[in-house]
Amino acid sequence: MTRLALALLLGLLAPCAWAQDEVCEPADAGRAENRDGTVLTAMTECVPPGLRRHVATLTCEAGRVCDRLELTQEVAYNRMGHVDLVDLDQDGMYEVEVRGMCGAGPNCEGDVYRIDPATRTLQHFFSGGYYELQVIDGWLVEAGRSSCCSWEFHLWQLDAPHDLPLEYDTMDLMVQVDASGDDDGTVTGVTCTFTRQSGDNSQVVAPPSRALERICEHYGEPYELTSPDTTPGAP
Repeated sequence: MTRLALALLLGLLAPCAWAQDEVCEPADAGRAENRDGTVLTAMTECVPPGLRRHVATLTCEAGRVCDRLELTQEVAYNRMGHVDLVDLDQDGMYEVEVRGMCGAGPNCEGDVYRIDPATRTLQHFFSGGYYELQVIDGWLVEAGRSSCCSWEFHLWQLDAPHDLPLEYDTMDLMVQVDASGDDDGTVTGVTCTFTRQSGDNSQVVAPPSRALERICEHYGEPYELTSPDTTPGAP
């Protein structure tokens, strides 16, 4: 993701995003056994002066270390930084998720490393700024708040070829869910728009599946789905 796009998504221009106390606590993110017999462990160490180091270890047969990942953050600008072991697509193979700098809203930087089955090494799989990351119907879905009354979802089709890591500039689809309301803060309308990116242009498209269209239900209210652009020659 470009630095400007990431900054806008995280809301890093807000002054409170930079005013973070320096706090570091050692932490053990646990141990995960993968379906191929490998084991992932992750932990956080505090390294003076003012650094946090995340360490992930991939262990193979007979206790042999196949790979070890070390990532260092400045604590002052990554107050909520931490590492977790997650299974995004519920396939029995865990990933390492490292979270970093947070903005004024719920979005925080995040990087995901997954096991490359061919080399049994930890491969940089994804980099972005988000509130939530999940897999829906074969698509990686990054969710983040883009304004007070709008959420943005970035989608990558996992069985399509992509350069790694997956980033903002390489997404396949974007979904914008916009809410309108009255003076009391009650939601009175929701608009949901799926677009396919093509450089600086975008085309409104239909949701690829009903499972993905459920993204439109983010506010828990009835929504209006923007009609696809069927204009000949549309980008």
